[in-house]
Amino acid sequence: MPTTFRTPLTIDSLVTHGCAVCRVTHADLTDADTSQTLTLSTLAVGLGESAIPANARPMFAWVNVIVPFAGGGNTEVTVALGDAGDIDELISAVSVFTGASGILPKTGTYSLGAFEAAYAPIATFTTTTGTCAGLTAGILEIVIVYQQILTESVTG
Repeated sequence: MPTTFRTPLTIDSLVTHGCAVCRVTHADLTDADTSQTLTLSTLAVGLGESAIPANARPMFAWVNVIVPFAGGGNTEVTVALGDAGDIDELISAVSVFTGASGILPKTGTYSLGAFEAAYAPIATFTTTTGTCAGLTAGILEIVIVYQQILTESVTG
């Protein structure tokens, strides 16, 4: 089951820096074809966990391969990370297949832009030869460091 977590840090009551983490396993990939997209902000959030908040922008991203993906006759599995406007703006398709390990850094074209009312990151998994549902192994964490502008009410 995918999870997101980390506690954000607020500086001067105006800017929050945080880290959203989403764990994805082979069991989360259920499509019987060669591609599946997961919208990370709609995944279940457990106790003490958080996703990217409103009025935020991503600062950096990486993938931590805990167990490489394998099985189902696949010869390759990649993941890309972005949003609906650009599916690989944070991470261009990087291999998470057998042999991949550790931290796979940002490879996309994202440069700091405007804060978005609701940044909704998506991860696109693509397989070769087999299907997403055929995978029998694989665990990774997607990490997105973000910055959020906080708004305060002024009363006088």
